[in-house]
Amino acid sequence: MHLYYYRLKFHILLFILTFLNAGYAFSPTDTIDIKVSVAMWAEDRRSAFSFTFDDGFISQYEHARPILNEFGFPATFYVMPPFLTDSLPGIWRYGTWPMFLEMAMEGHEIGSHTMTHPALTTLSPGDTSTPGTILYELYQSRKAIEARVNASIPGYKCITLAYPFSDRNELVDSLTSLLYEAGRSEGLMPVNHAPDFWFNLSSYVVRFDEPRDSLIHDLEELYAFLNWTSHSILNNQWAMIMLHEMVPQDELGHLISLGSFEPVSNEWFTLLCEWLKEKADEYDVWIETAANITRYIKQREDFNYDIIASNLSYIELSLTDQLDDEIFNYPISVYVTVPDKWETVLFTQNNRTDTLSVIRTDSGKVVLAGIIPDNGIARLENFITTGIFADAEIPSSFKLHQNYPNPFNPITNIRFELPKESLVELSVYNVLGQRVASLIENEILPAGNYKRVFDGTNLSSGVYLIKLTADNQMLVQKAVMMK
Repeated sequence: MHLYYYRLKFHILLFILTFLNAGYAFSPTDTIDIKVSVAMWAEDRRSAFSFTFDDGFISQYEHARPILNEFGFPATFYVMPPFLTDSLPGIWRYGTWPMFLEMAMEGHEIGSHTMTHPALTTLSPGDTSTPGTILYELYQSRKAIEARVNASIPGYKCITLAYPFSDRNELVDSLTSLLYEAGRSEGLMPVNHAPDFWFNLSSYVVRFDEPRDSLIHDLEELYAFLNWTSHSILNNQWAMIMLHEMVPQDELGHLISLGSFEPVSNEWFTLLCEWLKEKADEYDVWIETAANITRYIKQREDFNYDIIASNLSYIELSLTDQLDDEIFNYPISVYVTVPDKWETVLFTQNNRTDTLSVIRTDSGKVVLAGIIPDNGIARLENFITTGIFADAEIPSSFKLHQNYPNPFNPITNIRFELPKESLVELSVYNVLGQRVASLIENEILPAGNYKRVFDGTNLSSGVYLIKLTADNQMLVQKAVMMK
């Protein structure tokens, strides 16, 4: 009896060893080769841009904020904590804490402009408890901002500083680096995509020529700034603008008479935002706060990854860095190769979930996922669906939407609707009628709403036609590639 038991156990073990040596694993499918790379800028945009406002003026809340929010642009507001009151009337033309806390809740950054706006190079190093010293100005401002904002946004960190008068030297930079992640000053050179030094980040100050009696008089300076920003886009750089007060055009003269430093009009600022919105829609520029762009760059330059598991059904990977997780918790845009049969991906990390479209490239299929380093395992799963991008209702008719963005460079989204199960072909043609891409080829799809991502990296600038054929019907949209 005992001999039979041991023989049976031996044969079971032998079978298991044979099974493993034959190259089989207890996973859904065989492993695949995964490549991971981080985009230079978020969403793989060409460049970055930050609006920065100094001093904490009430006009920033009353005039800049509505325009920024209308366009969906986050901005950085550098304040001096003692000059913000709890209610109106405030001090001089400064705003109140409730105003700037409201902006923080909307996604804007509240940064430090020191306590009293001194020329820091004229002060002694001192310590954090002695007024009138560099360390006091730097530390107490950060402490006061974090105490205020944390009441509304737990865990908020004040990590960037704007030097008063852009006044700095090696000593000031060194002390700033003890308390902040970046320091902004003034200059005409945009910030490189990977700065060598973080405590002299330059920003463009628009200086206006007199007279300024109408918007027309300020357009020359606007065009000069747009030209400067265009060069930063071409060079994949980070451009920043330094602004102070803002009022409607018909109030600008009065504000100038009060001695305001290079104020801008609502109308001027709106024209700037309209131009930037066009560039953002074309994926030419990523508009974010100074703090979040700082986070992105430092995480991008410091990240490592490990593939935990990979097969034809799912991929699990872990991103890590050596940075402080309480500060550096911003998702970085990561390209991950996926199996060729995948079309839609379910992405999860910790408590974050998203659906991602697969992008076909010359080297295979990839997805672009926003992954936070040191925030748990990121999982990409093949998501088989009949139309996850849709409302639950079945469409009433065949429809091919205009692609967006349009014009595009090089990525654009294509949405279409099917009222019933159909044999579908979705292709892109040039103006000569030559097919340059096949996104869906003779595939039967159930009724629903669909989205496909088209990558035109290998195409030249010009007009293209997106053609949807379904149930013997043909729909066409014109798309424009602008490189």
